[in-house]
Amino acid sequence: MSIRFRSSVTEPAERGLEFGRVHGEKIQATVDNYRALFERVATRPFDLLALGSQALARIEAFAPPLYQEILAMAEGAGTEPSYLGAINARTEILAHLGAQLRGECSTVVRLEPFSGKPVAVQTWDWYAEFAGQWLTWEIPHADGSLTTTVTEFGIVGKAGVNSRGLGVHFNILHHQKDGQGIGVPVHVASRWMLDSCKDINQALQLLGSAQVSASSSLTLIAAVDDSSAAVSVELHPGGPGLVFPDADGLLVHTNHFLSGPAREFDTEPAAYPDTLVRHDLLVRRLANRRGLTPQKVLAAMNSHLGGIGAVCCHPDPSLPEAGQYATLASIVIDVAGGTLTALPGGPCGHPHWLDNDFS
Repeated sequence: MSIRFRSSVTEPAERGLEFGRVHGEKIQATVDNYRALFERVATRPFDLLALGSQALARIEAFAPPLYQEILAMAEGAGTEPSYLGAINARTEILAHLGAQLRGECSTVVRLEPFSGKPVAVQTWDWYAEFAGQWLTWEIPHADGSLTTTVTEFGIVGKAGVNSRGLGVHFNILHHQKDGQGIGVPVHVASRWMLDSCKDINQALQLLGSAQVSASSSLTLIAAVDDSSAAVSVELHPGGPGLVFPDADGLLVHTNHFLSGPAREFDTEPAAYPDTLVRHDLLVRRLANRRGLTPQKVLAAMNSHLGGIGAVCCHPDPSLPEAGQYATLASIVIDVAGGTLTALPGGPCGHPHWLDNDFS
């Protein structure tokens, strides 16, 4: 069962304090789980509080309101602020520690000509031990707008949508230059984009200004009136690359770079080629299909080809429990409506959502 929480206050510090007080135990569990993960995968000694403090400094410079929210959240949860800085920068810290992580998540966006109702779906894969550590968070703002994000307890954002016609899906990437220090956390960049940007051009400018130290693809989806657009912003230490839908409006992203020159420094395909298989499978299943719906896309994503590297992935019972991946959520974004549905687990767990009629 997934948790949905709506903040009752709109000021960042008040919102963070409320969230921390309500979800203090979950936040502490997330901190504990990540501390254990960092210890397990680190290839060098590290000082987590120092890394978390560096992350907080980056957050304060990039998104001051979210810095205030995180400090207040730590106060409400009764935990050290630098630990929350660390989990918000978990992607950056994992890269800094030299952790060998395979990619996770598969994203599909489909645009129709002269339509302001894009189809936008992703699977979110991560370590199976975090299956109970996420929620859907609704965040009202003082100007009347709303941000809705799927995220982990204590982390300010991830995939999400706002009421201004912007949505974002999230895929981790891996680049040879990742891990040199702690840059702007990609999770913070995603949330701040949803909070502060009114259109896709503002969003592209904001993400382009983020000095990151770890790579991720943030797929932006925009819908206004009868128009829509989508672009995957491949953030990496060399600057962002942009990937647009094909001529039929289909954009599929998994965990390898699609833009140059970053592709030359991509470490994912050689280490974890399942990203190429997932991308190919989804393109073949969805190319040249008219009238796609979220249900049809989820049906296409209901694939266990490749085992633990499948689009819909599950832990392998024959392998050690620690370090296994699972599809933690299947996320459907309605950009035009400003809403989001997060289904726990992979598509196979929700047969009533699947439409296998591709005719």
